[in-house]
Amino acid sequence: MMRICLTIGIALTIGLTGCAMNDNLPSNPDERILVVKKQAQDAEMKAAKLVPADARSGIEQIKQGTLLSCSSGKQWSGNTRIQLVDPKRGDTVLDDLGTEAADHGFTVTRNTTADGAPRLRMVDDQGTTLLVTVWVDRNSIDMDSFSECFSLPEEFVPERSY
Repeated sequence: MMRICLTIGIALTIGLTGCAMNDNLPSNPDERILVVKKQAQDAEMKAAKLVPADARSGIEQIKQGTLLSCSSGKQWSGNTRIQLVDPKRGDTVLDDLGTEAADHGFTVTRNTTADGAPRLRMVDDQGTTLLVTVWVDRNSIDMDSFSECFSLPEEFVPERSY
């Protein structure tokens, strides 16, 4: 009986360890968060740099983001803003960004926001989603990022921002 319990315990441990490692993230929760943050911020910068230099006057990436709940755990969310040289060209720059992003490995879909403004949904090969719109002031392109969902231990209490 003891041998059966031990065998079941070992099998359960191996099975759970395998599930925890399927997402290829570190087991340490803080490290896990920092990895998905880096992936999301890298996707933001990759996309932002697809806007031609003569169409943008700057790129501002916020240093910290936050964790949001999602279907299978948490996701890191951040933001980057691309200042436009000519605010009148915002919709054209957004449209061109969608075309360039599709040519550079993003899966791009186009839709509209609740108020009817054009929006791009861009997903990279890491599962990071970028929602991209012309900002309400028309002076910039706003890019909100969302990492792929990932799990954290139930007992882990995350910081307010990362």
